[in-house]
Amino acid sequence: MKITNEDFWELLRINNANFQATADAIAKVAGDTYSRQAVHERAMKDPDQVDDIKESNLDLAERGMMELVVSDNESIKFKACETILKRKGGKRGWGDKQELDITGGMDMNFKVEFIDPDVDFE
Repeated sequence: MKITNEDFWELLRINNANFQATADAIAKVAGDTYSRQAVHERAMKDPDQVDDIKESNLDLAERGMMELVVSDNESIKFKACETILKRKGGKRGWGDKQELDITGGMDMNFKVEFIDPDVDFE
C-alpha cells in the first residue's frame, strides 16, 4: 500500500517530525517496511512544512512550561521559573552568560597566549 502525501504529512505531524517514529507508523499503516531515511528524503522535499511542525512542537512545550509556572507545587514552579528566566531573561540579567553589544568604531585587538600547564608559575 502506498502512503498518500496527505497521510505522510499527517503521520509526520502526529509523530512530531520524528523521522524514525514516522517510519514505524507508516510501516504499520502500509504493512511494509519504511526507513527513516525514506521519511527524511520525503520530508525534505518541503522543509518549510517540517519547520512548521517543529515550531508547533516548541509552542506546545512553551505552553506546558507556562502551565508549570502557575503550579501549586512550589518546587515545580521554581524550576519552571528558573528555566524560563535563564533561557529568555538574559537581557534582564537572568542568563548564565553575559553578552556585550559593542557598537561604534572601536579598534579591538586581542592577544591570545597559550600557557603550558606543565610549567610551574609563581
